[in-house]
Amino acid sequence: MFKYGSVYKQLRKDQEITQTKACSGICSISKLSRWENNQVEVEFSTALALLKRINITVAEFTHYAELKTEFELPDEIVTAIRDKNLPVLRNYTQSHLAKYHASKNILELKNVLILCNQLLLIEGKNYLTPADIQRIGSYLLHNTVWSKYNITLFANAPFLLNSEIGFKIAMRIIHSFDQMSDLSDNLTIFMGGLSDTVIAFIFKKKLDYAQQLLDELRKVELPPHFMFFNLVLTFLQRVINYCQIGDEQPVLAIFNDLIQLNCSQHAQKLLEVFKDVKQIWEKDE
Repeated sequence: MFKYGSVYKQLRKDQEITQTKACSGICSISKLSRWENNQVEVEFSTALALLKRINITVAEFTHYAELKTEFELPDEIVTAIRDKNLPVLRNYTQSHLAKYHASKNILELKNVLILCNQLLLIEGKNYLTPADIQRIGSYLLHNTVWSKYNITLFANAPFLLNSEIGFKIAMRIIHSFDQMSDLSDNLTIFMGGLSDTVIAFIFKKKLDYAQQLLDELRKVELPPHFMFFNLVLTFLQRVINYCQIGDEQPVLAIFNDLIQLNCSQHAQKLLEVFKDVKQIWEKDE
């Protein structure tokens, strides 16, 4: 499993700090050594203390780590996602999953995760095996540093993951918000990914998870220029209420508010979400 210990090891050595000095009073040398060799993970609080000992901030550490893990989808695949070109998406997804199954390198799985999510939404088929889903869930559950990359990873996975696992990961991310708040460019991914997770729970008819996560999101203090997300959270609450009592008028009213804020494209996207919710919830009535 990919871990960040090796990144820490390189940063420590660059500063000529010994393992003994780095971990004194924090953890054992053997535990540090195993983490640096990607054999174990460490608790988030331990990771923070170890970073402080070598004079590296969380923002700096995640920057160095992301240099080793960042990826971009090819332009033709981005176009295929936009156009819902299923043959192209299936071919790319299946070929990269084959590479992952041969190498067991979790980075191969990460790169194709967004496409698996798209295909699941478009055609209702999950191209990941149960073992794949379990592994990505385990990776996120045991993650100790919520970098931009890992938040993005989770943001691409809410419809793929088991609801219980997805809920646990989402709550871990929220409870780590204070530690990542200095990474201002993460906020859009943070709110967008967790809002999508609420939607995933609604689609799966897990309203208890959806409501609990939404309640936690409402506690996050957003800067004024993130007013749009306040409207999204209001939209999500009204969608949950619709699922419970069947009144769609409060949901429809939110679209006018978004249009007045010159967010017509966002309004259209949320309207499509609501149409999907109605279809799912009315199917069994």
